[in-house]
This record gives sequence, structure tokens and C-alpha cells, in this order.
Amino acid sequence: MRTAATLVSEARTGASLTMRGLAARADVATSTVARIEAGRVDPTVSMLARLLSAAGCELELSVKRAPGPEIADLADAWSPGSRGDRPDWTRLRAFLDTLALHPERTGSATLRKPDPSGSAVQDTLLAGIAEKLCDDAGLPRPAWTRRIPAAPRTLGHTWHTRDAGGDSSRNSAPAGRARAERRRTQPLAGTVSRRCLTLR
Repeated sequence: MRTAATLVSEARTGASLTMRGLAARADVATSTVARIEAGRVDPTVSMLARLLSAAGCELELSVKRAPGPEIADLADAWSPGSRGDRPDWTRLRAFLDTLALHPERTGSATLRKPDPSGSAVQDTLLAGIAEKLCDDAGLPRPAWTRRIPAAPRTLGHTWHTRDAGGDSSRNSAPAGRARAERRRTQPLAGTVSRRCLTLR
């Protein structure tokens, strides 16, 4: 990504202007231009546009969504079953594995609220994942997670994440499947205690 220093320097030299000449045309101090081109000062957008305009250029800005996975894309990562809603652990694990490799993407990955999934279990699970990821990264929890109610316990067997005190996850599913699900959900250790999920 080109810096403000590079943009100003290239625009000025392209217009065959000295620093003093660019400063005069932009009605700013020569020292301001010098500090910006040296990278010692980051100009505001308005100042950058002003300097570029004085050199006969226009500043164009664009905004695009940061690359990488988003928790909002996981609203459909579940399927209904005869004994309750079943999260798609493969997709959830892929999401967590990607953020483990690229922790700098945690903020953008959890910022956007997922659409209602149609499953109270899935909605609560995604909110818990987002909160835990942000807690671990030292980031504020997304505001949208506060509006997600805890999953009703009437949906089936209760599934707990490991809490801060070290209590193990538990699931009343058969032992083999329970162990597999504990392994899959291990990255969620410490998810906020108010989220008691109901899975089968």
C-alpha cells in the first residue's frame, strides 16, 4: 500500500514542483510538506487531498471488506436433526483454524452480525464464539452478541464449554461422539458462562 509520503512526493515531482512551490500552492508551511514526505507526519485526509490538488492530482478513496472469513457467513452452518439442531463442526473448525493462523483478522471476522439462523442453538453458539475470540485477542466484544439470548434448555441435552475454573465440557451424547465434540470445541474453552448451549 502506498503511503501518504509517497503520494505527496510523487505528485509533487510529477508536477515539477519543489517542496516550497507545493507548499505555496497549497497555502501550507514548507516544513509541513517536508515532514509529510519524510514520513514523520501522517496527514489528515483533507490535508492530503489539499496537497495533491495543489499538484494537479485528485485523491480517490475506496472502502472494501477485509479479506478472510466472517462469522456472519456461518449462520447456515447447522442442520436440523430428529433430536435437535446440529452445528456443522467442520465449517466452525475451519473458521477457527483460519483465525488461529491469522489472528489479526479477528476484529473484522467478528464485527458483522450473522443473520438469524433459525436455530437458537446456532445463534447462541456463534455469539459465544465471537465473544471468546475477542476476549482472547484483547478486543471489545461485538455489540451484536449482547442481543443474542441464551439458547433455551428445552431443546435437548445440555452442552457446556470449559469454564474459567477448569470444569470439563460435558455432553450426554454417547461417549465416542461426546469426546469428538469436546475436541472440536476445545478452542471455545472459556466461552462466557451465560451461554449454556443445548445440542444433540
